[in-house]
Amino acid sequence: MSLRDRLNKLFNASGRPDQAGRYHIVQVRCKRCGEILSARIDLLNDLSPDYDAHTFHARKLVSGSGENRCFQVIELEIAFDQNKRVLEQRAAGAEIVTST
Repeated sequence: MSLRDRLNKLFNASGRPDQAGRYHIVQVRCKRCGEILSARIDLLNDLSPDYDAHTFHARKLVSGSGENRCFQVIELEIAFDQNKRVLEQRAAGAEIVTST
């Protein structure tokens, strides 16, 4: 294998590890206008550790597109266990529709 082939393999998408479980996607419905909004949490970069409880937490602020003239900011808070599985989640100003 030539140096060029090795570099292509290193920087090619097929050379990357599987990232299927890297993101946690949450969809919420705004209580004011009903718009469905999505938030993506990167499980490798967006989590903050809680060393005392041995858990992680993430906080995201989501805003609508403004199509319905609603610019409400929705605060999303999610707690994860050590294996980065969801323990609890809540959305201020919205209801959680789906969470994957």
